[in-house]
Amino acid sequence: MATRPPTKEELAAHRKRQQEFEDAARKVQSLVDNIRYDSIKLHKITVYGTSKTRESFLHRILRPAFEAKSLHEVIGLSRQAVRRVERFGIFEDIKVQLDSPKDPWLNDRKDLVDLGIWVKEASRLQIRTGTEAGNGEASMYGALSLKNVFGGAETLSTSLGFGTRTSSAFQFTFATPVLADPDQTLSFNLFSLGRNNAQWSSYEEELKGGSLKYNTLSPLGYHEFAYEGQWREIFRPAEKASLSIREQCGHSLKSALTHTLTHDTRDETLMPSTGHYVRIFHEYAGLGGDVNHVRKEVEAQVARSNDAGYIISATAKSGYLHSLNGKPSKISDRFFLGGPMSVHDSLGGDAYMSAGVSLMTPFPGLANWSSFKVHFFANAGSLVSIHPGQSPIKVLENLTKTPSVSTGAGIVYRHPQVRIELNFALPLMASKSDAISRGWQLGLGISFL
Repeated sequence: MATRPPTKEELAAHRKRQQEFEDAARKVQSLVDNIRYDSIKLHKITVYGTSKTRESFLHRILRPAFEAKSLHEVIGLSRQAVRRVERFGIFEDIKVQLDSPKDPWLNDRKDLVDLGIWVKEASRLQIRTGTEAGNGEASMYGALSLKNVFGGAETLSTSLGFGTRTSSAFQFTFATPVLADPDQTLSFNLFSLGRNNAQWSSYEEELKGGSLKYNTLSPLGYHEFAYEGQWREIFRPAEKASLSIREQCGHSLKSALTHTLTHDTRDETLMPSTGHYVRIFHEYAGLGGDVNHVRKEVEAQVARSNDAGYIISATAKSGYLHSLNGKPSKISDRFFLGGPMSVHDSLGGDAYMSAGVSLMTPFPGLANWSSFKVHFFANAGSLVSIHPGQSPIKVLENLTKTPSVSTGAGIVYRHPQVRIELNFALPLMASKSDAISRGWQLGLGISFL
């Protein structure tokens, strides 16, 4: 049914209402502009809807807003304070309102305003169960967490898991913000972990220990400073286990300080199309126990894309483990390379270098399905042992002398929780100790070269 065109009177009335609205909007904007830099201060902040959250915790978060000296600063600092409250994740909904002071004794004070904040506290208890697949392992887990335990955004959590490589895993964690700052966290962890490495290295391993971690943010990225103590046991060597593996069997005690710096601007972690990532890890072990070494690891990635859906990424990793007591390193601390997520070398070593470049293109016939891509790649890497007294120059020479190189193509699917690759791989160069595998390979993982 066709609609009747508006009459001249209706058009005139519409233009009049529009003009009146625009005039009113200009008056309001003019009023705000005239007073935005006038001397105005916050008189009081009232938070409604809190029964579990401590008043002292909220006061520390909101206190900077009282430094405002004009309406412009009041609005800006109030928004910043509310954003800090939101980042703790202990409230489901937050609403704010500026108003004149409610105190009748302050009716004549035009330089004061009150800030009201209405919140709805989130549920403290969270229970999660499920299955995961990634980096060559499938697992099932159950996790329970209690948020805002003492009214200051503290978190108490515990988890239990079982998997194909991680035969059992238990962790208990208590974390609390430092000085009511969402960018500073102190956490205490207890853990127990069992690993079945029989398929790759002919042994099983059990780890138990605890750690104390401090996380903070700087212009360079996220920092994690930690102390960790571990008791480890290598046991149940397979019948085919080599003498080197059997010599590693037994107990060891590790006491270490670590620092990790992470800088990440990628749009996502599973299949990044833009941004870069840098991770630098340092570890000193030797504050007690029978493990004494310095361990360093660096990882970097850059990704770029275009409007046609093509993505190119490059990744480089390197690690170095230097024993400080003149003894060979423990197998629990060594680096391992290999599998469809990396390069083809299953031996543990004290130093490694690896790099990869990847080109992803739209899948033919599924160009609108961004989760499917055609994948072309080339990977290279090298892993070596370090003998006591060996110079860093000699280690670098051994790393670059006989790298393992492979190339290939395949299909990539980005699942919300894991990246799945089906590739045809072709090794081009290999060392004597490499286990070479040509043909189709299936990889499920979170971190890929």
